[in-house]
Amino acid sequence: MRGKFKFQDDFIYKMPAHFGGSPFYPIRAVYGDMLGVSVQYETDQKALLQYIPEDFELREPIVSVQYTNCRDVVWMAGGEYRLIQVSAPVTYMGNSEGLSGDYALVVWENKTCPIIGGREEDGVPKIFADIANERRVENHWFTNASYESCTFLKIDFNQQDEVSSKDIEKLNENPKVNLFGWRYLPNLGKGGATLSHATLYPQEMNIKQAWFGEGSLQWTTLTPEQHPLQSHIIKALADLPIVKYTNAMMLKCSASLNVGDSKILP
Repeated sequence: MRGKFKFQDDFIYKMPAHFGGSPFYPIRAVYGDMLGVSVQYETDQKALLQYIPEDFELREPIVSVQYTNCRDVVWMAGGEYRLIQVSAPVTYMGNSEGLSGDYALVVWENKTCPIIGGREEDGVPKIFADIANERRVENHWFTNASYESCTFLKIDFNQQDEVSSKDIEKLNENPKVNLFGWRYLPNLGKGGATLSHATLYPQEMNIKQAWFGEGSLQWTTLTPEQHPLQSHIIKALADLPIVKYTNAMMLKCSASLNVGDSKILP
């Protein structure tokens, strides 16, 4: 006898799809309590450009490495996870809109659920890593990312002056963030892609408190034996020269990931 499952038009499905989907709804994924540490540095433009798709124009040779501890995540029933996002500032050149934002080079996350959704549905290049909870000794905050006990990134932040409430209000005047990604699925049994296009994943952030500080990064390359699927990614980022650190901040904030507004860029 033949199966009875059928896809319904205008429904959205998650793998495995045959257990059923739901009507499309423009979800706003609310994150009620977030702590982030961002470290930015200037790098060699030519070296960075080799990782930016040709549909984008690099606005300046700046790499941003952002650790975030996401808590009170509504779609996870108040759950939590941690991420480290590496991005660069770009403008999308594939149409006349002139959209500017951040192109995500890679986003490491420490739980499966947020990886699957953001990667399959929104084109954010999410992959797994063990990410330590942030710790502190007086004003020194630190965390790291690892795989199978092999640490490949350490982030340090020395907390300094708190940002004034007046400047917080100013930062919150433009809460929208355009996060760009690239959604890609390879063909089966041959080269090429079944699906390959740029994506826009709009987000909004409301800053509650912020601090200036001094940040630093320490990359450690891993061998293919230590990390068969990601050693080339880690090496590529570790090889980007740090000309100078340009900014470092720590934020306490909330956010809304506007999943319903995600779109394929023409």
